[in-house]
Amino acid sequence: MTDERPSARDLVRKRRGDYRAPETGRHHHIGAAPERQPLLDEDGATYVEAAPVQLAQRTAVQLGQQRDRLRTAMAAAAEALDFERAAALRDDLAAVEAELARRG
Repeated sequence: MTDERPSARDLVRKRRGDYRAPETGRHHHIGAAPERQPLLDEDGATYVEAAPVQLAQRTAVQLGQQRDRLRTAMAAAAEALDFERAAALRDDLAAVEAELARRG
């Protein structure tokens, strides 16, 4: 009977080279930034989806998907007359588009 679990050496070798995004070459690891980042302010905690640390860790494909998601959510918030949420989403959308423009 053999042990099917990978050894520690195999896990380290895999972590060193297999997790690079093909389009950027950046190293992506298990501890990547979450989709929604908590942001503390005077009114309590709010959540943002376009903090600089989040945008830096995403690939161009992920940023494009996030841009589409934000556009849809912004249109839905405006249709529901929730203009504060629509404005926050507009700001997040501008940050995502700026990051995409910066990468070219």
